Amino acid sequence: MGMSNYQSVLDHTLELINSGRRDEAFDEISRKHAINDKDATAVLAQFYLYGICVTKDTDLAIEIFEHAISLGSSEAAWELGLLFHHNEEGVPVNKCKAFELFCIGADLGNVDCYGALAECYLHGDGTPVNEKKAFEYGLLAAKAGNATGMVNLAVCYDDGLGTHPDPNAACYWYKEYLNYIPDSDFAMLRIAICLADPYERYGFRTTGERLNEAFYYAGKALEMGNIEAHLIVGWFYEKGEVVQQNFDLAHKYIEIAANNGNEVAQLHIKEFRKNLYGNYYI
Repeated sequence: MGMSNYQSVLDHTLELINSGRRDEAFDEISRKHAINDKDATAVLAQFYLYGICVTKDTDLAIEIFEHAISLGSSEAAWELGLLFHHNEEGVPVNKCKAFELFCIGADLGNVDCYGALAECYLHGDGTPVNEKKAFEYGLLAAKAGNATGMVNLAVCYDDGLGTHPDPNAACYWYKEYLNYIPDSDFAMLRIAICLADPYERYGFRTTGERLNEAFYYAGKALEMGNIEAHLIVGWFYEKGEVVQQNFDLAHKYIEIAANNGNEVAQLHIKEFRKNLYGNYYI
């Protein structure tokens, strides 16, 4: 997919600003805005939003973003939606307004808005939960290379939300997400769960290859401090899957998860007992 005209205008403007030609950048964008260039108008809004070459004026920035949207700028809908969603630059949070803007941007074909809508529908963010729409927008966004869409689509496949449960599809999209967000311990954990099925949610017979890969991802998530990953690593040692069975290590990791509030670990840790030699068993 080639660079959008908006991105070209933004990059050119930033190049002028970074080379010390701020006034030239502002004048050029202002001239294009005067003839209703939607992309230049969307960029001009950011001058006022961040106070570049002009006095910062958030209200005026919002007005200019809205004008850009009326001209058909999907990027303006995305940028303004983020402002209302995240309380950026002092704009009061309004999740319903953000959702409306993401819908406008999606109707205009904005991929980021597809991803945002997947998340909104999945979590009831500014709109009632709609798992089917969460899946549909997640699929649209993911196939277009949007990371937010990828992780939400993976969750839909993982938990059977808006579609049938499919751990293999979930695993695929979690891995794709990691290509964009490589330090996501959440995705690492969920890959491990999809591959090993420690909770017996999926009902398939796993293989040594899948278990080895699952243990790798669980260990990576654990290294990053993920609490549930301690439970999963403990499960590997308890069952003796791809590692030598070791109830002491199993207890160690599961206890860490339990002490940090994991309810499954808190229940399971009660099943451990000590023998006469002080070693744990179940």
